[in-house]
Amino acid sequence: MDLQAFQAALHDGVEKERSLRWVEAADLYAELARASSDPTMRALALLRQGNALMELRRWDDARLTLDEALHEAKASGEPGLLGQALLAAGVFAANRDDPKRAEAFLLDALERFHRKDDRAHLQGRGSAFLNLASLYGKTGRLDLAFVTFTKAQNVLGAAEDWGGVAAAWEAQAQLRRAIHDEDRWREDLAEAVVFYDREGMTAKAGRLRALLGKKVV
Repeated sequence: MDLQAFQAALHDGVEKERSLRWVEAADLYAELARASSDPTMRALALLRQGNALMELRRWDDARLTLDEALHEAKASGEPGLLGQALLAAGVFAANRDDPKRAEAFLLDALERFHRKDDRAHLQGRGSAFLNLASLYGKTGRLDLAFVTFTKAQNVLGAAEDWGGVAAAWEAQAQLRRAIHDEDRWREDLAEAVVFYDREGMTAKAGRLRALLGKKVV
């Protein structure tokens, strides 16, 4: 598969993700990985497939896919891509209640994303901060969690990744709700809606509006 066709297919998959059509996205990425022989292309497709499978809570399939993505990322020789694979491994470990492995993977990814300041590395850095913040919240390190959420919002904002900024506000809202901070979790969720709208992620914004009930956003 040539690069142009690969990028077009990847874009189609991202649009499915934005519409929360995770099954379709996972199937598309699986087909894309099978059709690609280049390690970089395969790693990118497998990483997105793994993320979609995690959204679908197909944990065994996600683990196998992300293991394969990590192998391909190493073969590609691209540090940024390896950072993305380590980030995905950290997210998986966090979702499977393995906080020590999750933190190790995420910190490793974060270090790699600090090596450059282009948009891709900023996005990776912001995503690593976001997932570390969520992990700190789950493990009771609340002050560190909120400081790290702010870092995520700032870095993702600098990258103009509005969907990422929205995800950071949403995750922060979830933590505030878990600790019964009733007023501020709604404020944070309202911020998330603003940025999801800005990114054009209307399905996600609509779901959060439903959580806010009659509160006008």
